[in-house]
Amino acid sequence: MNISIPHSWLKEFLTTDASPQKIAECLSFCGPSVEKLTKASDDWIYEIEVTTNRIDLMSVLGLAREAAAILPQFGYKAKLKTSSTLLEVDQNRSFPLKVKVDHQLCPRFTAVVISNVTIKLSPLKIKDRLEKSGIRAINNVVDISNYLMRAYGQPVHTFDFDKIKSAIILRLSRKGESLTTLDSKTFTLPGGDIVIEDAGKRLIDLCGIMGGLNSAVDNQTKNVLLFVQTYSPTHIRRTSMILGQRSEAAQIFEKQPDPEQVMPVLLAGIQLFKEWAGGAQSSKIINLYPHPYKPKTVSAPLQLIKERLGVEISQPEVDKILKSLGFINGQVPSWRAKDINIPEDIVEEVARIYGYHKLPSQLMATPIPTNYPETDFYLEQQIKQWLAGWGLTEIYTNSLVSENIPGQLKIKNALSADWQYLRNSLAPSHTQNFPAFEIANIYLPRAGKLPEERLQLIISGFKDFAKLKGIVDALFAKFHLPVEAKLTTTNAVIDLEPIMKKAKIYPQYQPLSVFPPIIEDLTFTIPLKTFIGPVIGAIKQIDKIITKVELTKTYEQNFTFTITYQSQTKQLSALIIAPTRKKIVQKLKTKFKTDLVGEI
Repeated sequence: MNISIPHSWLKEFLTTDASPQKIAECLSFCGPSVEKLTKASDDWIYEIEVTTNRIDLMSVLGLAREAAAILPQFGYKAKLKTSSTLLEVDQNRSFPLKVKVDHQLCPRFTAVVISNVTIKLSPLKIKDRLEKSGIRAINNVVDISNYLMRAYGQPVHTFDFDKIKSAIILRLSRKGESLTTLDSKTFTLPGGDIVIEDAGKRLIDLCGIMGGLNSAVDNQTKNVLLFVQTYSPTHIRRTSMILGQRSEAAQIFEKQPDPEQVMPVLLAGIQLFKEWAGGAQSSKIINLYPHPYKPKTVSAPLQLIKERLGVEISQPEVDKILKSLGFINGQVPSWRAKDINIPEDIVEEVARIYGYHKLPSQLMATPIPTNYPETDFYLEQQIKQWLAGWGLTEIYTNSLVSENIPGQLKIKNALSADWQYLRNSLAPSHTQNFPAFEIANIYLPRAGKLPEERLQLIISGFKDFAKLKGIVDALFAKFHLPVEAKLTTTNAVIDLEPIMKKAKIYPQYQPLSVFPPIIEDLTFTIPLKTFIGPVIGAIKQIDKIITKVELTKTYEQNFTFTITYQSQTKQLSALIIAPTRKKIVQKLKTKFKTDLVGEI
């Protein structure tokens, strides 16, 4: 995930003497990677890559926390700014809606009503910050929601309070229920989605994804219901993927943001409504949090840290690093509760803030361990090298196809009508007119289970069947196996897994015979549409002194086979091989209706 943050906004949370260039450099050394630093009029914009385990960094506050911990390691002053003013809230009022929440779906639910808001444009400074962050400014109420999400990493939602009918019920959707979202798209829900309905049995919110159009804030809105929640991450991701609605809010919710951040964000929202929209709190704050966060303790012994880092580091230095990251007396801060679980996680935190670039780099003093290659992977690479060496081009095709071929599986959350089915063969994906190959998985249905993945090789794009057959024969010769492939006029499809299990990568040595071979050509007229492979196989099976059979010439229906006779135990002569030759002629005539050309 990526996030854009203007430097002017970062300074709202961070006091430092470091320049934007040094902040970008230091963060990249020890924390989130700053992919780009761009000048924008009198400001700078950080484009930052956030790894999925660090959802706390999807915010200005999270990046300010990181910078406050990292910058002092490089000699810069840095301190996280905290608000010194406490918002006065009125808890003597009632809450005007009945509330019913399934806390398996919504671990923390907070809400408050803001009255007498005025819909207008946001202050220029706020619009500028949002737009530099890649968020389009719309009006003050919508901008408050986006501002809070980007500032604190906690998505929020606003409803037009007067459009809600006396109750809010948070539950799972039923299959077939429908909802029109803020962007005017109507979705028929698959069931099992987190939704909110009001007393009129109307769905007014597809939770964590997008609000309902029927409860949307518009230019006539006077009273706003401000929601701040956390949701079951698996439900949010499932709905988001099935419906193809990958909003930033959904991506944050599915990674489980800090539930302890919910109330501070709600209070910040009340303050922004007061400042930007002239609104005032007109209900008590609902805060349903049946299972509050319980701080957990994860620690790492100093000796473990020294051993893993390979440096002499003192306990006070370790304590200082951890304290700068919010770890107090071994307690993990709530915003890191999901990704800090074992002592090695603490070691990693110390290592990155101390600086990976400061850790010693030393070559191994012992011999490099013997690393035997994984056989299947090795053989797969060998196959690619052989085929490329024979002039074929390796290509990659999509494992999803549009054509509904019997036996293929249709996926539920297809993002395009062109890619709806998991292919059960590589053949439909190969329509090119040049010699090529691909090694990839196909997907075969299994009742009640995920599809079976099976590795397949296709050799395709040949106009000359004989050349295709030659490539396949050469490949199986490398396997030291008889040919096992399905050939059409242009393609060869091979199930690789059974072949790789039987392939003899290192075949047993066979000593050369000390007796010279006898080599002769036999030409046969063979009927049309006769496969030559079985003919060669039949010849080889006649006698063990037949060591090699090759098709060397063709003319119309006449096929010349070069046959090698050789014995390991005695010298062969024309007299000895004569009975074998007669058997060849007789067997081919009986089995394939052939005629020998010439006399024997």
